[in-house]
Amino acid sequence: MEETSPVKAKRKDKVEDKCADGETPLDAHSEGPHKKLARISEADNANVELSLNTAYQQKELTQWLQSAWLSQAKSAKEDATGAQIYAEPFQICLLPELLSKGRNQTLVDEMINKVHWSRKQMDLYEFYQSTDLSNMAECKLLTNFLQLLRKQVRPWLEEVTNLKLDYVSASCSMYTCGDYLLVHDDLLKDRQIAFIYYLSPWDNVAEWNEQQGGCLEIFSSDEQCFPQFPVHRKIAPKNNQFAFFKVGSRSFHQVGEVTTFDYPRLTINGWFHGATNESSAADSSRAFPRPSYLQPDVNNKPVLGLLLNDVYLKAATRRSIQKRIEENSEICLYEFFKREKFELARAQLLNDETLAWRRQGPANAHNYEVLDLNTARGTIEELLQLFRSNAMFHLLRDFTDLDLYGVDAITPMCSVELQRWSHGNYTVLGDGLVSDENTLDLVYYLNASEGAAVITYLSPDAAQAQPAMLENGISTDSDAADDTVDELEDEISDDSVLLTITPVDNALNIVYRCEGTTKFTKYVSRNTPLDKGPVFVISCSYRE
Repeated sequence: MEETSPVKAKRKDKVEDKCADGETPLDAHSEGPHKKLARISEADNANVELSLNTAYQQKELTQWLQSAWLSQAKSAKEDATGAQIYAEPFQICLLPELLSKGRNQTLVDEMINKVHWSRKQMDLYEFYQSTDLSNMAECKLLTNFLQLLRKQVRPWLEEVTNLKLDYVSASCSMYTCGDYLLVHDDLLKDRQIAFIYYLSPWDNVAEWNEQQGGCLEIFSSDEQCFPQFPVHRKIAPKNNQFAFFKVGSRSFHQVGEVTTFDYPRLTINGWFHGATNESSAADSSRAFPRPSYLQPDVNNKPVLGLLLNDVYLKAATRRSIQKRIEENSEICLYEFFKREKFELARAQLLNDETLAWRRQGPANAHNYEVLDLNTARGTIEELLQLFRSNAMFHLLRDFTDLDLYGVDAITPMCSVELQRWSHGNYTVLGDGLVSDENTLDLVYYLNASEGAAVITYLSPDAAQAQPAMLENGISTDSDAADDTVDELEDEISDDSVLLTITPVDNALNIVYRCEGTTKFTKYVSRNTPLDKGPVFVISCSYRE
């Protein structure tokens, strides 16, 4: 979807009258972001020439940075320029005031008035992006900046990092309120150095605070090269600052959600390319964890009449459900449990402090909490036991005509998980969520809230297209969009969406998905109202 305005249209999953920090968005007649940006356009920038800060051209500073970078021993800061190198969890260098004073205001002017922005939306991100700077001949200052990267920054970085860098790719990114980019490592093909150049040339907001969001958030990783919670370091957008880091199997980072309507997060970002990163290829192909499947609990014999809405115990209702699933492969059963059981379970989840929760990772695959089933008591334990019982297997066989627990069932198995969803939670597409055989999914909501824990199912074709999208670079902080990538994105966002499950209290969603089908749970924006508290999801899968 092409967009020419830098101001993002409101989306259905966003609150239309408030942002996360309580601000009220400005109407069309007040001074919104586009108005404030337009004030920069008043100067005549036709004859402006971009140039590097002379401090970074001094031999002594280059030698200091080279020594600090290559030593890899500890973090360091250079007093004269404020240049910093952080050593943990991976090396990243910050260079304040990259361009000569005042020059980057002219870049912002051109980005707002001449750049054609495309809206990028997937499981991993939502933001605006330009095409590659090499394809923007009409934007003279951005072309000038690209030449500066090629002719001055690239050889300088080679000297500092002792890496052979062949060429640079770059594009512009713009994040408005609610936009984000989730955890990734940038590791692909010949990317050697990733960079971000920040533009925030507004009075009193040259450096953002954490409450405004948009920080570059850095993650540490475990012995298997999986990124771990919590965030290790946050780097806030700062006007005229240049950040770079070596791309590797542990260079995990994300862009935190922007939470202010006042200003967009503007950057020029990309990679310096060199030799193929073969040494890290094995680590980058690590598989995401998969859910554990268990056999039905034969010792548990719940009485369905005490738990389920009486309508779902009737033979006619079961036949009707079976017909719907045969035709559509899915159904939503409203008011599935007796109302009093649902209310007891919801109250317990919100108030029982003996329930133990743990965060589900790794960070590049999942971010939500799951209940330690050993701590389940009372009504919660009763419901969870039901989903693993023989009675549920038999009921699902009646609903679906699948032989989940009949004479022809080979090894009936199920996985049961109770999830807790709050702001900032998500799952992303990956092999751990691709069904490797035909599976029956059950999704049940408690304390539901619109826009939180929304699940999207994608066709097998979309699952196969995802690696191609990654190879084209569209799911990273600095992406060069081309026609092929745009076609893939359009396919995934439209034709390949099989089903979207929206949260409804006390509703059981039944979805039959074939081998190769994948799914993800949409990022919960901080604009999503959770006035009643977190959303709880009982998520189950069954196999014959």
